[in-house]
Amino acid sequence: MRPVSIADFIEIVFSDDSYPPAASTIRRLCSERDCEGRPIIPGAFKFGKLWKIDLDAYYMEMAQRTNGAAPTDDAIIYGLARSLAS
Repeated sequence: MRPVSIADFIEIVFSDDSYPPAASTIRRLCSERDCEGRPIIPGAFKFGKLWKIDLDAYYMEMAQRTNGAAPTDDAIIYGLARSLAS
């Protein structure tokens, strides 16, 4: 777990962008969910009044999203493998 502030998150993730999103935009997206109920920014959590983003969780989830795999796919595959093994 590597929690970072919103400012650090923008600096790390959007370092190559000419116009990175504003901190207020990231803060708003931390609390929103997509149509499937997943957080828009994975790994975001409240630490007191501040938002922090876990970079490990963010990169893992974004890798799954770009590969087209949903977290439920992992559970289905694991359940199938477990039933085949028994």
